[in-house]
Amino acid sequence: MPDQREYDATGPVRLNGAYVRDEVGQAAYVRELLEAFDAGGIDSAFVFIFALYDMPYRPDGNRRDDLDLASYGIVKILENRQGDTYPDMRWEPKAAFTAVAEFYRGH
Repeated sequence: MPDQREYDATGPVRLNGAYVRDEVGQAAYVRELLEAFDAGGIDSAFVFIFALYDMPYRPDGNRRDDLDLASYGIVKILENRQGDTYPDMRWEPKAAFTAVAEFYRGH
């Protein structure tokens, strides 16, 4: 997949197009992989990325500024506030975080 970000000297600054958030799709994909690994006899798996700290969640304003739309992380990185779910953390779980937790809760 081609890179969806534009960069400056400090790192990613914006997306190169207008993308749509699909947390349900990400969660379904992660769940499908975990089920396939389980069916193949694999005891556990490492989910690709917990968080990409240089790709913050920016839901207000221009969607191209919401770098989280291109993040594989299972949590959204918050820039200027603490989370609601875990008030001592600067991130919020995505649907994929819940999918991983539910999958392993059942095992």
